[in-house]
Amino acid sequence: MKRSALLAFALWATCSAPAVTNVISGTALLLDDKSVFELTTPLQQYATVTGLTGKLASSGSGVTTILVNRWAAEFALLYPQLQFEIHGGGTADAFRALLEGKVDMIPTGRALSADQIASFRAKFGYAPAEIVVAQDAVGVYVNKANPIAGLTLAQLDATYSRAAKRGGPLPEFWGDLGVTGSLAGKQINQVSLNRSSDHNLFFRNEVMQGAEYRLDVQFELVPGSLVQAAGADEAAICFASVMFATPRTRFVPLQARDGRYLLPSYKNVQSGDYPLVRPMRIVFNLRPNGTMSPVAREFLRFAVSRRGQRIIALAGSYPITPEEQKEAWRSLPASSEP
Repeated sequence: MKRSALLAFALWATCSAPAVTNVISGTALLLDDKSVFELTTPLQQYATVTGLTGKLASSGSGVTTILVNRWAAEFALLYPQLQFEIHGGGTADAFRALLEGKVDMIPTGRALSADQIASFRAKFGYAPAEIVVAQDAVGVYVNKANPIAGLTLAQLDATYSRAAKRGGPLPEFWGDLGVTGSLAGKQINQVSLNRSSDHNLFFRNEVMQGAEYRLDVQFELVPGSLVQAAGADEAAICFASVMFATPRTRFVPLQARDGRYLLPSYKNVQSGDYPLVRPMRIVFNLRPNGTMSPVAREFLRFAVSRRGQRIIALAGSYPITPEEQKEAWRSLPASSEP
């Protein structure tokens, strides 16, 4: 590489990067018990109904399905007579199951595509319904010992993408991203979730602008192993929901629209300032006359209730706001609103 190209690479790697002042583990960013209780206290509580019987069938995003499983464990205590059939997997397969009437709802970390909505409308004559059941962000994880101060979306794109549509050179070593010291000469080990996951598709669309992943990207099947890879490898980088934070990893601050470098904290996610905010949704079939599966209706009411939100927030997710709860209840049949 010519001297002028090397200089351009160095300027691209270090422009506007913040100074490293306080490196903390990823878990330090999550809400503590006191914050969880304060944030969820304004939410309306769930009130049980009588005579609820049947089965809840759910299939969708693996990450959002983790939340569904947590809610189901508590919901079953209220209604021990109910049956549950909850599966993970990708949103695409789950959507086909919803069309065929095999599932009541789809937990997903991304909005349905225009084609999917059109397919649903062609089948039923109306659009699918959805509510936000949790707030989430895709955090960029590195080993806690990695001193990188921050990344722009262009740098993050170039780290994973073959095309780098946002511009800039393709970094190979940590020094290419402004890292100094012993790590500077080590090759970047990029890790991602498998290609069918919502995380993968979200990142590809929001960061890489639809480009293909680089050939040297390592793909993992589950988020836990993805983040563990960064915790065990000083040269690794990955992206996943903030709910998978570990003491051996830290989040890389990302440059926001206003130029600030932000962490995926609850405040930055709720304000929308963090660049990779990803609401957790549940999609379901609500008929124009306001009817739907009674079990699914009550389950969704429980999920966005004070009790439901505390369950997931205490496990590392970010709860919805009272306004988001009211919006969710407005999307459900009027007869189910407390």
